[in-house]
Amino acid sequence: MPNAASSPPALVPDPVSAPRRRTLSQAGIAVARSSMAQALPAPPVIALPSDDAFSLIVQLEDFRHHKLWRGKRLLHAGAHRRGEMAITDMRDEWRCQHLSAFDNLRFHLPRAALEELSRENGTRVAALKPVQAVRDPVVFHLAQALLPVLDEGSADPLFIDAVTLALHTHLSARYAGQDCKPAVGRLAGWQETRVRDYMLANLARRLSLAEVAAQCGLSRAHFARAFKNTFGMPVHAWLQVQRIRRARRLLAAQDKSMTQVALECGFADQSHFSRVFKRVLGVTPAAWLRAQ
Repeated sequence: MPNAASSPPALVPDPVSAPRRRTLSQAGIAVARSSMAQALPAPPVIALPSDDAFSLIVQLEDFRHHKLWRGKRLLHAGAHRRGEMAITDMRDEWRCQHLSAFDNLRFHLPRAALEELSRENGTRVAALKPVQAVRDPVVFHLAQALLPVLDEGSADPLFIDAVTLALHTHLSARYAGQDCKPAVGRLAGWQETRVRDYMLANLARRLSLAEVAAQCGLSRAHFARAFKNTFGMPVHAWLQVQRIRRARRLLAAQDKSMTQVALECGFADQSHFSRVFKRVLGVTPAAWLRAQ
């Protein structure tokens, strides 16, 4: 058990061999994957920067040994198992010490971003309940869904927005006691036509949920639910289908390079295009073209 009277050792600067990080940011919420293959010979005690935000950390692998202090009080000393998560209020003074290898996903949730999403969802969430070493399958699933985006380095704003909204809805209900009231309606006819035409006309661009929702005069949360009720799938999934359809037409015409096709269909580059194409159709673009 942690010793409440145990003070942290003296702070030392972050070492050059700091944990490996890959980060993305959308709508004020930052997500970073942080990992370290093995513990440092003399693990430093790291002071975490104070902020008006919450930190949500999800363990992707077992974290065998870790210490966490709030102020001078030792709150945790021991392991975090794969799938466990922790929520901390970053207005407090936090220090940590990584005593073994780790691999985790970290969400930085500014209070202002939570409040904005709350207004869109018709709730009032100003704070989250701090927890340590809690197993939450929903949060773990959402974290897993973001890993390919972080690993590929080709963040789709619409997909990140969808995960962010789902995470906020779950956190609001479970850790803030605020059940969201989802809209059950569909888009109006003019909204359906406008948003379809707008997205098809902008396939080559990296669209955000806020930009698309603005075409219908709706908040992100309301629009995302109404869009799914109308089109039968989330916004990012529908857009991906349209991009692949256009890519197949362009490939069949055989008058553009693979890179040109990728960029005109909204993919980050040819490599990103090939990965998504194979994930959707089961074959690479080149193999699909040869089979035509």
